[in-house]
Amino acid sequence: MSSAMAHNLMRRGAEATIYNEKLQLPTWGIVLFSFTAVVYLIVSGVIEYTFGRVVPTLLMIESPPESIVFEPLATDDTDDTLNKNPETNTEAQAVKPKPTTASFRATLRLLSQKGGFRARFRGLSVFLVNQIAISWVAQFVSFLPFLPRSAGAVVAAVLCAQLSVAWTHIVISEPSPKMWFRRLPSTKTWSKVAAPTAVLAIAEQVTVLIPVYLGMMSGIGDKLQTPDQMANIDSRQAWIITLKGVSIGALALVLGFLLVVPADVSLTRVQASLLADSEETIVPFDRSFNGKVIPEIVGGTGAIGMLDAWKSFDWAARVRLVKAYLKVFLMQLAIASVFVVIAVLEVALVFSKSKKVADGELDSMGLDLM
Repeated sequence: MSSAMAHNLMRRGAEATIYNEKLQLPTWGIVLFSFTAVVYLIVSGVIEYTFGRVVPTLLMIESPPESIVFEPLATDDTDDTLNKNPETNTEAQAVKPKPTTASFRATLRLLSQKGGFRARFRGLSVFLVNQIAISWVAQFVSFLPFLPRSAGAVVAAVLCAQLSVAWTHIVISEPSPKMWFRRLPSTKTWSKVAAPTAVLAIAEQVTVLIPVYLGMMSGIGDKLQTPDQMANIDSRQAWIITLKGVSIGALALVLGFLLVVPADVSLTRVQASLLADSEETIVPFDRSFNGKVIPEIVGGTGAIGMLDAWKSFDWAARVRLVKAYLKVFLMQLAIASVFVVIAVLEVALVFSKSKKVADGELDSMGLDLM
């Protein structure tokens, strides 16, 4: 039903363009569209930040729970009743508690215990500052000659690496009364995170650029440039475009899991290894990474290496991380589907109340829509 309605609306828009008709949208329709868009952005943003960034970060740094072994105490009692089941007496009973980040519900419960509902957005201020700083630096670097725009994004991420470290430390550590700018790490830590930050930024660019170039080469956009072209697409062409789009989207997901996820995990664990000794984490965290981190006081770097950071992230945690990302993807897909249906219904309602006017007959209120 919604697809047929969307097709009719698209055809109507194309016909209006062909015959040079103008539609004047009512003011309340414009307000309705804007309100719906804002609500969607807020809901999608909350899901992305809490479930797509905060929860995975905690999952990435949580150490696997150690087995709690219960062994029988030594005794001189030779009573046969103690030896009824020799296997039970000789076998240690190991109980492995579930990781704190085993589920979204458990992780949200932990965050609520640490700071109430607002804890779901811990680190949001420095996160926004980091995004703005990266955007500004990337824009500035893009003016440099002979430097691709994608390279500017990598350079910006590396230069702003300290902000990313501060965000990770705020997310994984116990609540602190300090403002975010007072939790910035010392400048000497920059060299320890510059390389893994660059690797992650490059992986992100590759994951985006390859699907984009494939989409351009496939010619998908050539048939979707104008309303007239979209209205004249037959069912066969629509299926071909859909198949190409789904294939390119699937490739982007695969590249993300193969390139971005390992790079992100490695960077996050390197950043976590730089957490000050005075700071405590809210999830179990082995600062030594099974002895791989050598303190600076004995001649080490005081941080985990990038390869060791990934290798020490066991397969059970990797599977949980992939499942978490898949859940976030499905959540975003569900929210987007709901809002698409709402938007289609709103468009149908507003267009039904719109006026067809000739040139020069527009009222002072409303939106002129070709």
